[in-house]
Amino acid sequence: MSDSKFDSLNIASNLMTRHCLGIAATGGGKSNFLNLILKQQMMSGGGAIHIDGKANREEILKFLNLARQHDRWQDVRIINISDASISNTYNPLLRGDNDEITSRIMQLLDGNKGDPYFRGQAARGMRAIAGMLTAFGLPFNFGDLNVLMSNESAMRWMLKNGPKETKEYRDFKIFLDQMMEVDRRTGQQIINEKKMQHTFGDLASRLHSYYVNEAGKVLNEYNPELDIYDAIKNNLLVYVSLPMLSKSEIAVDFAKFLVSDIRTAIGQVQNDDYKPSPTFLVLMDEFSSYAQASLAPVFEQARSSNICMFPFIQTYSSLKDKERGLSDDFAAKIFGNTWNKISFLLQESESCEVMSQIAGESLQKSVSESFSESLSFASGDDDSSALRAGGRGRGFGKSISYGYDKIVRPEDFRTLKDGEAIYIGRNSVVKIQVPLLSFNNDNKELDFPRFRMPDKQGLDIASKYHTFSNEG
Repeated sequence: MSDSKFDSLNIASNLMTRHCLGIAATGGGKSNFLNLILKQQMMSGGGAIHIDGKANREEILKFLNLARQHDRWQDVRIINISDASISNTYNPLLRGDNDEITSRIMQLLDGNKGDPYFRGQAARGMRAIAGMLTAFGLPFNFGDLNVLMSNESAMRWMLKNGPKETKEYRDFKIFLDQMMEVDRRTGQQIINEKKMQHTFGDLASRLHSYYVNEAGKVLNEYNPELDIYDAIKNNLLVYVSLPMLSKSEIAVDFAKFLVSDIRTAIGQVQNDDYKPSPTFLVLMDEFSSYAQASLAPVFEQARSSNICMFPFIQTYSSLKDKERGLSDDFAAKIFGNTWNKISFLLQESESCEVMSQIAGESLQKSVSESFSESLSFASGDDDSSALRAGGRGRGFGKSISYGYDKIVRPEDFRTLKDGEAIYIGRNSVVKIQVPLLSFNNDNKELDFPRFRMPDKQGLDIASKYHTFSNEG
């Protein structure tokens, strides 16, 4: 390993599209490094989405002041589901086809927990609803979904007003028929509430979190201020504040929605003639908390879209956590698809071993030299106490051997100091010192671009809730 503490580390743009991966224990200098990457991206005129696991005003202020420093303030957009007053509006349900929307929503249910039968029922029901919603051709939001999953009149309204000549309408009607039973008192067909509860109960309750409180104010506009596809095309600077400590479950679920929306946007960019320039960055802090097995192919798609995926993790084992639906295969794919890896201080033994193996081995020359000198004595003829020299000898030996040895030993990752890191590229391994970035946070105003968006007609099922309730 070459020690280049005082040299520059330059990664060519075409290598950035081969993606990056960062690994660091808490307190190793990760935050400073990410801010440095953002600074360079802003200076080059590039765009970025920064998913940050620290939801506090100070970090948002740093991002804003960094953008001001490089005359990029006008490109900033903020998503903050903890405080709508410090957030632009965003709706992760606006892009994607029937299957993509279904997959995005079904991520809320842990595939490794609960009864597979009921999960399958929820998926079929969700696919029928998502198909019908997209067939209307109008934007919808979490409120619309929440009402549909819990209100029979809303379901009947969909059946009455939906586009009847479409496959989506027929699929929705089949699903609704499966939910029906005969009312013993009236003899009419009604929805079996127990079936609906078994089908959508957990899913509806989790979706409800994104319809109410601060998150609801941010995520339910039909014409929001932020669109991920538009952000990538226009090199915007998107800061996503995840409340990982205070609202862990909501934060993780929202991150899954966001990353799924990014995946859809990348697919659209891939089919466009236009590609972002310079390379667009997607920085994903606390990646393993919201990683999904379906994300592995995104890295290949992003490469041809000139987008760099840059996940950050704390340990290697977090990428194969079976409780989160991950596996050894997923970890291998993520590591295999990221050609640029940077490691700060590590504590966990497995992570140190894995990073050492990735750094590889090099042929080492070992030289051994030996010197010897000898004297021999014999007793004298006249006096037994007298000695005389009998002989003297000198020797020199030299041996040269070659063998493979680790470029970086596992213990080297444990002894990194603050700001020190080891970069492992395709053809090089270097030890670097990341410069400490100082912020001018004299401007304490959390002022960011806001937009008065024109009204846009949506499905608006949520606003009809009281009408549906009175009908019921």
